[in-house]
Amino acid sequence: MSDSLLPELVDPFRLADKSRVLDGVLDLTAMARLAEAMGRSAHGLCRVVLCFDRGASGRPRVTGHVVAELAPLCQRCLEPMALPVDTRFEMRLVQEDRHTAGALDEEDVLVVGDERLNLAALVEDELMLCLPVVSLHPLQDCAVRFQPEFSSRDVKAAHKTEENNPFAVLGRLKGEQDGDS
Repeated sequence: MSDSLLPELVDPFRLADKSRVLDGVLDLTAMARLAEAMGRSAHGLCRVVLCFDRGASGRPRVTGHVVAELAPLCQRCLEPMALPVDTRFEMRLVQEDRHTAGALDEEDVLVVGDERLNLAALVEDELMLCLPVVSLHPLQDCAVRFQPEFSSRDVKAAHKTEENNPFAVLGRLKGEQDGDS
């Protein structure tokens, strides 16, 4: 495995024609949308392997493998949490939206507008898909210790208050009316 930095822009169709593999790293600090989604800046490198080829159908595609260590903020304690990511994907490459009409429903399609593909944006999208909707440490690891909001004494007091509720008489009257019918 190589630790070389991957290029910013590539011609994916040319790479697919030559069945090329790109193996290297991308800097997470360049991924602003990912940092925003995590609620904090991203640091470090992610390992990326991208295989460009023409699949059995003869259509250009990219298959990828991304490994990274992300650190989104826990929404309970607002401290960073470790989120290891190891994801794989496969996409058919098309030049324009009209070519997506021939795509199978189970195929992911990547529209490459000007025949150049921004690798960091592609990997950033895949990493963002790996983020949980709500980032939370496991309860035992969280800096915020869970304490019940109400004690058993509070619950008993609430039940007693319900018994002294003036609307309880209306509820009993309604119950008597339902019994008469």
